[in-house]
Amino acid sequence: MRRALIAFVALLALALLYAGYAFLSLRQLEAGVKAGNAEAISDHVDFPAVRTSIKEQLATIVMTRALDEADKNRSPGARLGAGLLAAIGPALIDTAVDRFVSPAAIGALLSRRAPAAAGGGEGGEQKELDLRRFAHRFELVSPTRFRITHKDGVAIVFALSDWTWKVADIRIPPDILKKAMRPDAGERL
Repeated sequence: MRRALIAFVALLALALLYAGYAFLSLRQLEAGVKAGNAEAISDHVDFPAVRTSIKEQLATIVMTRALDEADKNRSPGARLGAGLLAAIGPALIDTAVDRFVSPAAIGALLSRRAPAAAGGGEGGEQKELDLRRFAHRFELVSPTRFRITHKDGVAIVFALSDWTWKVADIRIPPDILKKAMRPDAGERL
């Protein structure tokens, strides 16, 4: 009986340590974003994984839109345009994502403010970052992954990598990506 109690207490302590470490990592990322500290943000974001995820999401939206337009028009020009987009679109997306998915841009997304305002310039009003307010739902995906989902559907996935919790994926709903890709999107975002 005593061994079972000791085992239970040890498991409970490990579970609390595990959850506490995830919470601590969240707070460190939050503090880095609030301070505008790119190095602190970099310590808690797996940029290659986030870039890959965003590239895949954007490529899907662009290709779907191009194919839909080609099917609507059924003209040779529209089909040629869709073919050209299929050929050069991924390279353009890769370049754009590699350039814009940076510590400053991720910090702006996490803090729910426009990237231009992330530096705290005159025109930009900074919002206070509070991941508890951002989170509509916390979800344990696996023992080494958890997800925070905003009420608009944006999900931030954290993964345990090299004994550190890092942002490994940002899932943006297709309707939000489509709005962001419109020519007048900068005025509304």
